[in-house]
Amino acid sequence: MRRRGGGFTLVELMVTVAVMAVLAAVGTPFARQWIDSNRQMQARNLMWEAVSQTRALALRNPGQVAGFAPAARLQANQGALQVTWGEADEVYWQGQLPNGAELRLTNTEDFSDAQALMDSGSHLDCVAFGNRGQRLPAATGCSTAAIHGRIAVGLNDQEPLYVDLL
Repeated sequence: MRRRGGGFTLVELMVTVAVMAVLAAVGTPFARQWIDSNRQMQARNLMWEAVSQTRALALRNPGQVAGFAPAARLQANQGALQVTWGEADEVYWQGQLPNGAELRLTNTEDFSDAQALMDSGSHLDCVAFGNRGQRLPAATGCSTAAIHGRIAVGLNDQEPLYVDLL
């Protein structure tokens, strides 16, 4: 009697490849959602960092700003966040948002879903803080309205996350 050599038959190999392909096809949407969720969380954390940096710079007040003039600004420009100060808008801190991240201004009411966030027209362009670390709703060059106290962070079809401006 002759013994068969070690290894796999072609049929066994094809069945294994087919099972792996089915598992990969089923897992792809979950992996994509997980990646989007992580990118949105990264954008929210970057937004938190930007707000904290802006408030800290405003409290240090390196430009010796008095009264209700902006001591520091947080600006969103082409997928980047910048913290600036002074008349010449010197960049103090900068961070790059993940691709596809959307920043919208809101008040205490949350967006009902991701589509409501995307349909909102209140994009974040600039938020100014005074020398006491308080947000200046009517700062020159910033269109942030007084009613907006939060920033909603969205990415694709993920539920919005929020950062308070305080």
